[in-house]
Amino acid sequence: MKYVLLYTAIIANILTNVGFNFSAIYDKEPVKKWGYLAIGLVFGLINSVLFTESLKTVPLHIASAVFFSITIIGLFLVSHFYFHEPVSTKQIAGVFVIVGGVVLVSMK
Repeated sequence: MKYVLLYTAIIANILTNVGFNFSAIYDKEPVKKWGYLAIGLVFGLINSVLFTESLKTVPLHIASAVFFSITIIGLFLVSHFYFHEPVSTKQIAGVFVIVGGVVLVSMK
């Protein structure tokens, strides 16, 4: 239960970056560009508040390791399955390295 705020912050962070990506995609359409940028910024604020609140119950070294690693893996998955960006075997290996690193950092 103590990780709910942290995982929600991760989702908000992924949505922040998705909003920024859409803003870049719609560079030639100002209304969409600034609309997606604004959405990204709102999720960025939500992400910051939730992550800060999660630090009340989760140690910083664990929260940061989990937050950044799952964000990277989440963005990797979103970019592949939603934005249809190519995936290489090196990138997949990198995901496993990230997971291993988080496990090692989180151990006592």
